[in-house]
Amino acid sequence: MMRKRIFNLNTLYILMAIVAIGILLIPRIIEGIKLQSKGISYITSNIEDYYHKTFPKEGKYTVEIDLSDIESNEGKVLFEDSENKIYVTKVTHSDSEYEVTFRSSGSYDSGGATLISGLEHARNNNSFTTHFKAEAEATYKGEPYELSPSGSSGLNYRDGDQFGFYLFPPNQMKNIDLKEDPLIEVTITNLQINLWVKK
Repeated sequence: MMRKRIFNLNTLYILMAIVAIGILLIPRIIEGIKLQSKGISYITSNIEDYYHKTFPKEGKYTVEIDLSDIESNEGKVLFEDSENKIYVTKVTHSDSEYEVTFRSSGSYDSGGATLISGLEHARNNNSFTTHFKAEAEATYKGEPYELSPSGSSGLNYRDGDQFGFYLFPPNQMKNIDLKEDPLIEVTITNLQINLWVKK
């Protein structure tokens, strides 16, 4: 009888311990699920728990675009380190315009996130905003000229965003001769380091 009572008390203590541990872990499990499903955007929307800082990354980063085989440019890397990567997702040609689109991917976990991009992601009056900060210059047939932005996205991906440039200003289109020279060199500066750190 006494042995049965001790067994019941032990069972009760074990169940109470399991319930207590469960109560402590449930918020972390829920946070982990949200982090995995939403990625960096979960961290950026959680301003109470994370500090945010954006600052420019020094340096020039160059990629060569082949206009004679547009699809061959997909995946070409503009920038890469241990946690971040920026690469070409597509080059498009419509009417008289050529456009290059870059995809930025960063890293994130419960301690925060890092994203190097052509964009600055920031909070503004309890809303989320994106600023296009990267600058680009192209060299075609040895002649350099500035490129203008063609578009950007917010944090539409779990680990990053997209941004793009038009490859030729309208006054440069007359100089394009793909048979003579199909290669254009794109150099990007003023990339942004977006950093979120757990408080």
